[in-house]
Amino acid sequence: MKRQQRSQVKTFLGTSLLTFLTLVLIFFGLPALFLLFNVPSFKVGEGVLWVLSWQNTAESSAIRFNVVPLVGVALVSGLLSLWTQHRQPRNH
Repeated sequence: MKRQQRSQVKTFLGTSLLTFLTLVLIFFGLPALFLLFNVPSFKVGEGVLWVLSWQNTAESSAIRFNVVPLVGVALVSGLLSLWTQHRQPRNH
């Protein structure tokens, strides 16, 4: 594998992983905010592509995440980073 291809793979994987981990960390912080502001129950998305489900009742609260859309966003972010890197003029 050429050096440039390895660099592109590292860029793609690094950006994708960083995006995914950032989204996971944001979502782990959401329950505290939702409880603090007493947010009522809701669901973001429909069918297979739901992203977040928050249940807040008098007895308990729960939050659920769908990993598939998060991975999709991370992969698209990685592809966009490759695309923008490829479009930049090279000054060699």
